[in-house]
Amino acid sequence: MTDILPPMSRLTAPYRFLSLLLLYSLLTAASSSSADEVRSLLEFKKGIRSDPLGRVLNSWNQTTPSADPTGCPGFYGVVCDDSGSVAAINLDSLGLVGDLKFFTLGGLKMLKNLSLSGNSLTGRLVPALGSMTSLQHLDLSSNQFYGPIPARINDLWALNYLNLSNNNFSSGFPSGIQNLQQLKVLDLHSNDLWGDVQDLIPELRNVEYVDLSYNGFYGSVSLDVQNLSALCNTAQYLNFSHNRLSGGFFKAESIGLFRNLKVLDLGDNEISGELPPFGSLPNLHVLRLGNNQLYGSIPEELLESSIPLQELDLSGNGFSGPVHSVNSSSLRLLNLSSNMLAGSLPSSLGTCLIVDLSRNLLSDDISIMQSWGETLEVLELSSNKLTGSIPNLTSQFQRLSALNLRNNSLVGVLPPLIGTYPRLSAVDLSFNEFDGPLPSSFFTSMTLINLNLSGNHFTGTIPLQGSHTSELLVLPSYPPMESLDLSENSLTGSLPSEIANLGRLKFLDNSFHPGNALLIFPNGRPSENDVPAQIPERGKHHSSKSTIRIAIIVASVGAAFMIAFVLLAYYRAQLQDFRVRSGFSGQTTGRDVKVGRFSRPSLFKFHPNVDAPPTSLSFSNDHLLTSNSRSLSGPPELGTEIVEHALPGGVAASSAPTHPNLMDKVLGRSSHGTLYKATLDSGHMLTVKWLRVGLVKFKKEFAKEVKKIGSIRHPNVVPLRAYYWGPREQERLILADYVQGDSLALHLYETTPRRYTLLSFSQRLKVAVDVARGLLYLHERSLPHGNLKPTNILLAGSDFNAYLSDYGLHRLMTPAGTAEQILNLGALGYRAPELAITTKPIPSSKADVYAFGVILMELLTRRSAGDIISGQSGAVDLTDWVRLCDQEGRGMDCIDRDIAGGEEHSKGMDELLAISLRCILPVNERPNIRQVFEEIGSISA
Repeated sequence: MTDILPPMSRLTAPYRFLSLLLLYSLLTAASSSSADEVRSLLEFKKGIRSDPLGRVLNSWNQTTPSADPTGCPGFYGVVCDDSGSVAAINLDSLGLVGDLKFFTLGGLKMLKNLSLSGNSLTGRLVPALGSMTSLQHLDLSSNQFYGPIPARINDLWALNYLNLSNNNFSSGFPSGIQNLQQLKVLDLHSNDLWGDVQDLIPELRNVEYVDLSYNGFYGSVSLDVQNLSALCNTAQYLNFSHNRLSGGFFKAESIGLFRNLKVLDLGDNEISGELPPFGSLPNLHVLRLGNNQLYGSIPEELLESSIPLQELDLSGNGFSGPVHSVNSSSLRLLNLSSNMLAGSLPSSLGTCLIVDLSRNLLSDDISIMQSWGETLEVLELSSNKLTGSIPNLTSQFQRLSALNLRNNSLVGVLPPLIGTYPRLSAVDLSFNEFDGPLPSSFFTSMTLINLNLSGNHFTGTIPLQGSHTSELLVLPSYPPMESLDLSENSLTGSLPSEIANLGRLKFLDNSFHPGNALLIFPNGRPSENDVPAQIPERGKHHSSKSTIRIAIIVASVGAAFMIAFVLLAYYRAQLQDFRVRSGFSGQTTGRDVKVGRFSRPSLFKFHPNVDAPPTSLSFSNDHLLTSNSRSLSGPPELGTEIVEHALPGGVAASSAPTHPNLMDKVLGRSSHGTLYKATLDSGHMLTVKWLRVGLVKFKKEFAKEVKKIGSIRHPNVVPLRAYYWGPREQERLILADYVQGDSLALHLYETTPRRYTLLSFSQRLKVAVDVARGLLYLHERSLPHGNLKPTNILLAGSDFNAYLSDYGLHRLMTPAGTAEQILNLGALGYRAPELAITTKPIPSSKADVYAFGVILMELLTRRSAGDIISGQSGAVDLTDWVRLCDQEGRGMDCIDRDIAGGEEHSKGMDELLAISLRCILPVNERPNIRQVFEEIGSISA
């Protein structure tokens, strides 16, 4: 005020009165403005039904004191400017549930940043949003907002960041976006939007980042220069993949204008024609054109150093002609698979790490591999017409982890040292013309876990000395041979028992037959009946530690290659993934969601001039969805710029990083499939669930459902990180965080020898609260767990924090797969009665409550749901036994004596027992999980 009024001491009385009156009116106006903003925030809060972390519902109230001298309300996530006006609302990744009314924010006249991403919020965008002209940053990504995008969004003239991705927005995208002259980032991926890109592209004037992937946009990008010039000047990232684009590629006179372009992804469309000359694009790092209808020869400059490509995907097209050489010094990932390329293999592969030339017409002698460099990690040459013998490539293949030469015309004896490559984990040489003895190096390898040599002419005996599997019996941490196929050969002699049995579990007959008619099994030829119907799940209490440690399945080595590609893709993404920062607050949010195709892990990092929250990145080949939010053991989040210096852990982005230790442990098998543990060299651990053949839905529905499951983030739920849909039916994988801990089943039941301290009642009560809290979060998102049992409850840390795993997988399954899952639950004792009397059972929230009630009984009694208990009324199962004890007033007989201590059990145990009995009432009398959670939360241990 000193800049407006003279000092009071120099004013006459009338002027002094007027000055005081003016000061009072200004202060009153400011106070009134602040009160209006608080009212707007409180109205906005009414749309939030659930806040599992309590950040909004507990702090957004009129009684919350403000420590800010400007009067800014002390609400979580609310930031004010210097005048005290609300300038930002950031409520990212809080697990919020609700139906928001955006018109309630109309009173926030100075709001610049509205960021609500990574929740489960719903509602429509109303036209009134266009009146919030101060807005610069709007991020509603990864929620459940729906309906059309109002045309008035183009009235937000100050907007520089707009992210509406991963929602349910539908209908045509409104015209008029050219009004947003400040816009730098436009992310609309993963919605149901549509529109003609020939109308939209000319309206994009100063945008640096555009992602329209996974929508229904149509039209052609083959536009005249005048319609592209504005976009060409600024665009750095363009992703139009997984739409319905048709027509030709960019014209020759246009493509050379994208001088700042770093990523161009037009994969999975219907673009046709030949590619024009690319000339020199000094900043292009990623080019993805896979799964289109392109043809002709591949422009040589894409394989040279004139364009600094790090990733090139032209797979699934009709390109023809030879590929003479790859001379790029920057290219790391090259995918030219599923084309019509002919001639010899390239004489050079430059510095590529991952190369896929499979399913082409390549021919001539494979010995040209001797001229390749030493950087290869994955090499896929299957289904070509290659001839000749494999040369001895010990020095060239020191980094190689996966080699696939399946279905060619290769001949001769294998090099004796082929199995000694120090990182080799998967080899497929099947259906060639190889002969001679099997190299013993395959069976002494310290890393090889998947081997397919079927369909050849190998002779002689299977090497025994130094056998891979006999070593396993001495060194339990040694990675087991998980899949082995030697069928359709001419092997003779006795099959080493160590290979045939691999501890307690056996390879199936089809690992060695048909063919090998003179091969003798140590105990006669096995059949499928010799193999256990189910290999134990992780932590299943009826299994011994040794069985869990060496449990294996026999699987096709083709799927092993798929897992290798997927994990390498995930690993690359973790090394150099997108990380975007909030433009207003400058704080990282870490809620990235990427959808793309497996074989193109990005080695590129985009950094627009305007800071922005996370957005999407496509990999390659069908669907790989990853989330970059921090995991339980999570790797550090990484920056967005191209990184040339060493990353944490000593991995340099500009050199060849070390590869993940693929599938270093089999954790078990369930009704869904087989679970692997995979450890990356960074130390980050994942679980990879290889889904069983024939159980999953069709691709479109599977992708829709898995993305919903992948959006779940809660402190008591294990997050899903990625999924992969491969070209073959057996290639369906989902990736999740690995929790450092064991299942509730192990903690309750493993006693021989006991590795676990007995859980006290207070610890068991905490587990119950954690599980109920996680279930409540799932149910509020209309997602039943569907497979709740102690083996799917993981306990981590000294506080025994509980995490739910394997939730919602029935949403990915066919009716037959769902029925099998429920049948399995019934056999174990966790199936609700109403699911047993219907021909098409579907998991429900009330069925989860029933299973939870059984688990509460297990926590109290330390008896398994599947146990048959003998009592005064005969043999009964756990639920009937607890019910009888309660009815007869013998509650003490139910309680585990290790927590009852031989004395009268506490009131808390009585209350928990009563809750467990209510949970197993008939479905119309059964409480919902919110009631159960509130009741358990009120119990004192």
